[in-house]
Amino acid sequence: MKLRDLAYYRTGGRCQALYEPKNIEDLSRIVQALHATRQRYFVLGGGTNSLVLDEDWPGAVIVFRRMKKIEVRGTSLYVEAGADNTAVSQAALEAKLEGVAWMNRLPGQIGGTVRMNARCYGGEISQVTREVHTVLPDGSIRVYTAADGIFRGYKDTLFMDNGAIVAAAVLQLEEGVRGSIETRMKFYEQDRMNKGQFHYPTCGCVFKNDYSVGVPSGMLLDKAGAHKLSRPEVALNPQHANFVYNKGASSRDILELTLAMRDLVYQEYGVWLEYEMEILGELPADLKARVQDKKPARFQESKLEPLRALFQKKQNPGGG
Repeated sequence: MKLRDLAYYRTGGRCQALYEPKNIEDLSRIVQALHATRQRYFVLGGGTNSLVLDEDWPGAVIVFRRMKKIEVRGTSLYVEAGADNTAVSQAALEAKLEGVAWMNRLPGQIGGTVRMNARCYGGEISQVTREVHTVLPDGSIRVYTAADGIFRGYKDTLFMDNGAIVAAAVLQLEEGVRGSIETRMKFYEQDRMNKGQFHYPTCGCVFKNDYSVGVPSGMLLDKAGAHKLSRPEVALNPQHANFVYNKGASSRDILELTLAMRDLVYQEYGVWLEYEMEILGELPADLKARVQDKKPARFQESKLEPLRALFQKKQNPGGG
C-alpha cells in the first residue's frame, strides 16, 4: 500500500512496514519493538496537517485506523487517538456537552489535534484536555495532565519535542444546551464549506501565524500576490492563501510552491514564515537545506501597518 492512500493530502510513497495498533497496550508493544531494533518510524494519524513525501520511506509508519473509541464518562470524554475530530464533536453533541463544537468538520484525528494544540473559532484543545495518555519513545506508557506543562502555546506542546505519541485523551467538558451546540456546529461546517476547504486535498494551513507580526499568514500571502504562483496541478485556495490545493501534484510540486510562497512574503514584508505543515519522510538533499532555511525577521513596518489596521477592522467590523 502506498501512503498516499492514507494521507489526507494524497501524497506519499511506500513504507517498509505499516502498523495499526488496536489500543494503547498494542501501541506500546509496537514502539518497544521498534525501539529495540532502532528502526525509524513516524506516526501518520489522519495525515491532515502533513505532507508525506513521495519517495519510499525506509522505515515504519504507525496509523490509528483501529483506535477510534469514544466513551462518555459523565461530563468528560475518553477519546482514542484515531477518533476523527468531527466524531468527537458529534459525540459531545449527543451527550449535550459543551466545549468541542469548534472541532466539527475540522479535518484530522484527536491525537494530532492534541499533539499540536489545535485551535480555531475561538476554541483550543488545551482548554478542555484533562489527561493525555501517551507512549514514550522507549515504549513505556505515561499519562500526562495539563499541570505537567504539556501545552506551551499556539501550535506548541511538549509532545512535539519529547517524541511521546498521543494514544488517547480525556476531555473535560461542561453541560450544555443541545440546540445551541448544534447551531454553532452547523455554522462552523458551513463556514468551512464557503471557504472551499473541501474542494481538493489540502493539509490545512501551510504556515503558522506569527502573532508578533499582527497579521495572519493567509493575509500576508494574499496581499503579497501569492495566488499568482498557482499552477494547474497545485494551487492556492482562492479564498484562503494559506491553503494549498493538491490537484494532481507530487510532494515536490507542493514543496516547491510553498517555498516560493515563503520567499515572496519575506521579500515583500520581511516576515519569515514557519511551516505548520509537517513534512514526513526523507527529504531529497536538494530540498532539505531550503526547507530548513531560517532567515532573520526584517519587518517592513510601512507595509505591515496598513495590513494590521485592515485585519483589526475585519475582526471588529462594528468598531468605532
